[in-house]
Amino acid sequence: MKLAFGDCILDLAARQLSRGGAIVTLEPKMYQLLEVLIQRRPAVVTNQELDEILWPKSYVVRSSLTRLVSELRQALGDTPSNSQFIRTVYKVGYSFCADVQSVTAQQRRPANLGLVWNGQVLLLPEGEHIAGRDAECSLVIDAATVSRRHARITVQSAIATIEDLGSTNGTHVDGVRISSATQFTAGSKIGLGTTVLLVKATGAAEPTIRVDSDPAGALDLPGS
Repeated sequence: MKLAFGDCILDLAARQLSRGGAIVTLEPKMYQLLEVLIQRRPAVVTNQELDEILWPKSYVVRSSLTRLVSELRQALGDTPSNSQFIRTVYKVGYSFCADVQSVTAQQRRPANLGLVWNGQVLLLPEGEHIAGRDAECSLVIDAATVSRRHARITVQSAIATIEDLGSTNGTHVDGVRISSATQFTAGSKIGLGTTVLLVKATGAAEPTIRVDSDPAGALDLPGS
């Protein structure tokens, strides 16, 4: 079974984690900690329980678990101050707080998504795509409020996510400014600054095509 959360895919059968399409190396106890927290979500797993699971019949100082959680957060791209995956319950334990989706064989088919902008459909095949004004970006969006390297879009196992790259005017999904990798689907509206792109489903081998109207001006973000 494969579980998807944020821009990560956890393959339980292979005991392997990937993030943004790249394999993330986890030491055995880090993987075990992640697996326990996900399986017990959204319940809080106490510090004592985790000590007994991770270090059975052994005495360990509290800093051992704290260090392991910190390293796992780093591997997931998570932080204690803006936790997207692992929530700390002060002096009690930890819980996994992200939405998790089971990726079935059917869902692992290509996502076949595209971004409608400036009268064109920009296809999003499997892999990583950088959107921005820079001519070297794989998705060139030449608009005034779009940064040179604005956002990273990752499509993996039919799961599409977008992550802001420190842009000047921010990245939005359906009108909400994002601060971490965020999943989107067909019908979502992606905002790069005040430029909005509609996500649409496309054919498996569909080339870039012209569309009848330019949705960029019609889908402006509120207050833009």
